Formats: sequence, structure tokens, C-alpha cells
Amino acid sequence: MKRALAVTVILLASCSSSPPPAKPVSAASLVDHAGDSTETAVAVPADAPNGGFDFENNWIYDHIGRFRRQSGGTGQLNGRRYDVVEVITPSGEKHKFYFDITENWANWKPPQP
Repeated sequence: MKRALAVTVILLASCSSSPPPAKPVSAASLVDHAGDSTETAVAVPADAPNGGFDFENNWIYDHIGRFRRQSGGTGQLNGRRYDVVEVITPSGEKHKFYFDITENWANWKPPQP
């Protein structure tokens, strides 16, 4: 009898507490902002071959699918070096991506003849 009462008390205690309701999350906070700015720039690995060009192309393709590079350039901000790549998709959507190339840039060596 004591054992059955103890089991009942434990079961009631565990059933009476429910997890707190989940806090609502806005759809905007679920959007991946990687690469949207220098603050969220995608880090190109230091050992990425071809100056990180292939890494950047593969990353962009994985995120938006087929694209064509429209323009690009490099620059510095707060001691970091960035590639800025502007692309267009076959449907005409334009995107701009930021890549942090600081470590890759430091490892770059000119091609040997």
C-alpha cells in the first residue's frame, strides 16, 4: 500500500508540471543572415585553394542555387579584409555577399612560373 501511494504521488507530481510555453519567434529572426554584411561575413578558410574563389562560389551556390557573378572587389575594414561579390540568379534576383578573406589573404602566394 505504501509503495502504491508513493508511486501515485510521484506520477501526480510529474504530471502536474508542464513545460513552459515556447516563446514566439518572428520569421525575420529565422532568416539566415550569413554573408549579408561585414558583421556577418562568411569566413573563407585559410587553406582554401584558388584564393578562396572556389569556396565562395560553392557557398553562394549552396545558398541560392545557380548564379552569375556581376561584380566584386576586395576591401578592408577594422583590420579585416573582405571580398564583396554581387551576383544575379537566372530569375533576375540580385544578391550581394561578403566574405572575410583575412586568413586566406595572409596565406596567399603568387603563382610560380
